[in-house]
Amino acid sequence: MDESLTRELADLGALLRLAPLHTDYLPNTAQELRPSALAEVADEVLLGSRSVLVECGCGSSSVVLARLLARRGFGHLLSVEHDERTAAFVGSQLRREGLGHVARVVHAPLAPHPAAIGDLRWYSPQLVHDEVTAFVERRGLVDLLLVDGPTSTEPATELARYPALPVLGGALAPGAVVLVDDADQRGQRAVLARWREEYALTFRVSARTRLAVARGVS
Repeated sequence: MDESLTRELADLGALLRLAPLHTDYLPNTAQELRPSALAEVADEVLLGSRSVLVECGCGSSSVVLARLLARRGFGHLLSVEHDERTAAFVGSQLRREGLGHVARVVHAPLAPHPAAIGDLRWYSPQLVHDEVTAFVERRGLVDLLLVDGPTSTEPATELARYPALPVLGGALAPGAVVLVDDADQRGQRAVLARWREEYALTFRVSARTRLAVARGVS
């Protein structure tokens, strides 16, 4: 079967599984997780009993994850987003649905970062440090890290997501899971190769969802 058709069918099946969480219309924002990837993240949250979630990059999928945590009855999500419009939409939607106690969005503009490769930019260093530190102090160490930003589709920015582990690795709990979207892109493959070497992580990459997953982070 054609690979693109396989992905489309997987997305249709995932949409059916996610239907109970689609209680209100949500737009497709830039760089949105495809439905099959979102379903895999949701499965990891439930099957892995993940309760302290951080994501780099947010969108409508962040609202769906917040709904999942709220319905389950425990867990918290901190989202870091560089695009002001996207951050404002997700934040307002969370407040409108009464999910502010479960999830929070931080607008962190891209800026020069000591952990970035070359002159690439990542989320504002001090802001991310302060927000993640406060989140961990209140909720505990992070047991699920989802890397879906910043945007890295252009050749000049394809390694932009590299700082996620150097910056956030110290906040991860033993046994945490790291999920990386767009793992089929050249830049993400290069980032994953660096992380494998530097952090001794083993990533499983799904051609169907385009997610790379490393479990049991120590």
